[in-house]
Amino acid sequence: NVFNTIEKMIQYSDIVYTGVKLEELQVIGAVYDIYTGQIEWLGEHPQLEALVGRPMPMHQWHNSPYVVRGVSRLNNGRSPSAAAALGRLLEGNGRFVGGHWRYKPPRSTDTAPWGIVIGGSEYRVPVEDLFDVDPGEIVVQRVLGSVAGMQERVAFSSIEYAVARWSPPVLLVLVESASPIIEAALQQMRGQLLPRAPIRVVLNHVMVSALRATQEAERDEVSTSAGKELLVKKLATELNCYYSMELLLRSATIRDKVLAGELELHGAIMESGTGRVCFLGEHPRQVDIINTVLLQRSIYKDGPMATLPREVWDNPFQPLDKEGGSVAAPSSPSSTAGTKAANPSSQGLEVNVPETPSTAVAVDEINERLRQERQSLAGRK
Repeated sequence: NVFNTIEKMIQYSDIVYTGVKLEELQVIGAVYDIYTGQIEWLGEHPQLEALVGRPMPMHQWHNSPYVVRGVSRLNNGRSPSAAAALGRLLEGNGRFVGGHWRYKPPRSTDTAPWGIVIGGSEYRVPVEDLFDVDPGEIVVQRVLGSVAGMQERVAFSSIEYAVARWSPPVLLVLVESASPIIEAALQQMRGQLLPRAPIRVVLNHVMVSALRATQEAERDEVSTSAGKELLVKKLATELNCYYSMELLLRSATIRDKVLAGELELHGAIMESGTGRVCFLGEHPRQVDIINTVLLQRSIYKDGPMATLPREVWDNPFQPLDKEGGSVAAPSSPSSTAGTKAANPSSQGLEVNVPETPSTAVAVDEINERLRQERQSLAGRK
């Protein structure tokens, strides 16, 4: 019944259909146990791509199992400048972990930074010390949970300003392995009391990764509860890093730099106990994210309420049969119910839309009124 309701929403609502097809809206199913109060999350419709009629790479990314990477490796970057910047970060972190870092006084000269690091405000060590760089060599934007947040907010705009002003070759998202913000989000998943509004604003972003991590850990065959808890934390940490990268790629300023090859967006995890940084590289679905955002921007260029006529996609809605396949729908002309009528005196005027139970009666009534209008015009002549 839950998935049937999702089908109906996509079938009869152009707003829902547009949002789902552009991968800007997720319709999630759930079952509420009235006796225990527990919610069983069912996720999105299992045949979502068949419902909207197009491949959905980000839907696949969000719903396919994620394997913890958690290994210290360095993606050398696609450009020489990015490779050099990442190399300096790796070497500096090696000095910090080995205890060979040194105090650096403020620089007397004003030079352009060669990197931007988004780190957590909850860190107990300065990011400049973590990579053993001089003050001013990198721009550090510290936000709780290492999530840039929503566009047009101060933190997000500060990152865009730094990218546009100095054009550094690398933008690094750094997440702590034992972040108290991620732990707070996981506690919310376990049923902790709802926090105050300012705390919820921060946790809501991290909850996206915490929910997915919890669901994936429940499907994983881990023998002990301690092992499952450790897996949940690792999953939530890495997924939160990728989630922040997805938000950053929605920025036209950052996205254009990435497309031009002038900027590379990388992720990394800092081990809380040692300060050692494990580099994750670029987002594994970076190209799909950019293509999805560009598609959304092209559709909404005329306003946020724009919807997709189903004919534009050349794929009218086809309800699924019980076996999960699609039922063949009769071919329909390109006109829609929302198309304005031509001159009523036209001899062949008639409204044609795809026949569905919800529109058949209305179409017959419209056509009958048009026939009466033609007769009235003929009598006046």
